Amino acid sequence: MADLFTPLQVAGRQLANRIVMAPAPSGLAGHDGFCHAALTSYYERRAQAGVGLIVTEPLLICEPSELVTHLGIWHDSFLPGLRRLSAAAHAFGSRIAFLLEAPAVGIPVFDLTELYLQAAWRALAAGADGVFLSIADDGALMQLVSPRYTLGNGTHSAANDRIQPVLAIIEQMRQRFGRRLWIGLRMPAAELVPGGLRHQDARLIARRAVAAGAQILDVTVNRYTPDVARFPGWTIPLVAGIRRIASEAVVIGSGQLSDPLLADAVIQDGSVDLVMLCTALRMVPEWPQLARRLLLSVSVE
Repeated sequence: MADLFTPLQVAGRQLANRIVMAPAPSGLAGHDGFCHAALTSYYERRAQAGVGLIVTEPLLICEPSELVTHLGIWHDSFLPGLRRLSAAAHAFGSRIAFLLEAPAVGIPVFDLTELYLQAAWRALAAGADGVFLSIADDGALMQLVSPRYTLGNGTHSAANDRIQPVLAIIEQMRQRFGRRLWIGLRMPAAELVPGGLRHQDARLIARRAVAAGAQILDVTVNRYTPDVARFPGWTIPLVAGIRRIASEAVVIGSGQLSDPLLADAVIQDGSVDLVMLCTALRMVPEWPQLARRLLLSVSVE
């Protein structure tokens, strides 16, 4: 039976354990888009503490239209800094995947596809183990898929149709990069807001994404109304519903899993393959070491 510290083989590469760092902003990115030493050190510290997989904060695949703090991957000049970031993670046995993001600025789908393919090539050139696309966070792909935006434009189509541009990007990445690069999709298990993506639509999207070539699904719930009850592990039943119909992929779950006993339990009972942590790793970078000690002491008792 797998537990939180059982290694996992993913498409020819091994993860040292089941702990994933969430793609939350570090607060250290600058306006120039370059990966500077302080930001590299931020991720390096989590790798040194034993995180199995680091998913970076969003890397923009095109130049922002206004002055904002960001990490960039829209030009080859960013490669040296990104190579140092990948090397820092690998030095301590962590794997690293870049979260690629396009701002929601009305980029034509054809151009969007080419921008994602170029960014994925740069990720590979920078030494990343994989890339993630996101339809869960604010960005161009989310606006293509979420019914909240299509309905707002006076149109409505089935999830099967809305996801097509994203599937095309995944398919072309898989054809171009093969097993050299993990391809992951960050997706909602549901949008718990009026007019949001339904769980049954998310299940369909997961199946189609895996068929297109996605090897990892980061399944989250980050849109909900204030009356939704949130407690440790609150999203796991929805995530497990995705895992049941996308068993060929590695499924990441999150949702207040900072208690090592709970994180270990959702791995052991098969609800998820990997556990993603956000605030816990931000506040306590050494969480993996502390969790290992706690779980070892419990097993001895």
